[in-house]
Order: sequence, then structure tokens, then C-alpha cells
Amino acid sequence: MISKIMKKSVLYFFILIVALQITACGKETNPKEAFESGDYETAFNLWIPLAENGDADAQNYLGIMYYLGFGVKKDYKKALYWYEKAAKAGHADAQKNYGDMINFGRGIQRSNQEAYKWYFAASQQGNEKAKRQIEVLAASGNLSPNQQMHAKIEANEFILDESRRFMSHDTYINK
Repeated sequence: MISKIMKKSVLYFFILIVALQITACGKETNPKEAFESGDYETAFNLWIPLAENGDADAQNYLGIMYYLGFGVKKDYKKALYWYEKAAKAGHADAQKNYGDMINFGRGIQRSNQEAYKWYFAASQQGNEKAKRQIEVLAASGNLSPNQQMHAKIEANEFILDESRRFMSHDTYINK
């Protein structure tokens, strides 16, 4: 026959196991949900392996985290690094974010033409904020129509849907 002490020990052990299981279930496993709920440390830890394996969405979010200092020390160079990887993979939001970094000279030399290129790529893939930035840059008078055309042609490499790429039939650019 099992003694009372043994029964209590088994009961306490069972309660401990159940409590640990409930606590483990409370830890977020979706990085976007963790990010949106303000659990930046969890989001960061979940996104790092994804980003390192080429997930452009995770790379863009790491860029956001470094840019804003959410869960990590604010670092424009690291934000730029992650935005660039995602932008070159064709991620429209990252292209807009990368364009912002270049347009405002955050962690990189400011360049209207380079920013225009990334805004154009993002806008062709549906990013409405990038469309507004293109209009602002074009209206600034700091880019000639020829520079704008060259930026659009360069952006083609990063626009995933070929039907949305810029076509210029009257200009040949030797790269």
C-alpha cells in the first residue's frame, strides 16, 4: 500500500508537470504575433534563424527591429544589412524601407537616384507609401528624367513579376 507521503509526492509532481506544460504553452512561437504583442525578444529569437536561412519577411522585420531599437540596441548599419538582403530578394516593404534609409542617409550615403530605384521596385509591387516617395523625389527637382529612367531600369532586377517591370524601347543602357 502506498503511503500518504508517497501519494502527496506523486500529486505534487503531477501538479508541477501540468504547471510546466501550461507555462510552456504560453510562450509565443509565431514571431509576428510576438512582435505585435510587444514581446520583441521572442520575436527576434524566432526570426534570426529564419532570416539567416533567406526568409525575406524575417529579414525585413529584423531591419525594423534594429531601425527602431525594438528588443535590440538601435543600429542603422544592422537595419540596413537586413533591409538590403530582403530588398534584393524582392520584398516590397523591405525595398521601401531600404529606400528610406538611402533617401534619408541613415547608415549609408544619401542618394536620390538609388532611393528612387528602391522606391520604384517597391511601388511596382504594390507598396503605396513607396509610390508617394517617388512622387516626392520626382517633384524635388533633384533627379532628371534620364536619372529616373535609369533608376527604373536598374530596379527591374528586383521586381519579381516581370509584367510589372519598366520597359524602355527607345533607350539602350550598356551595363
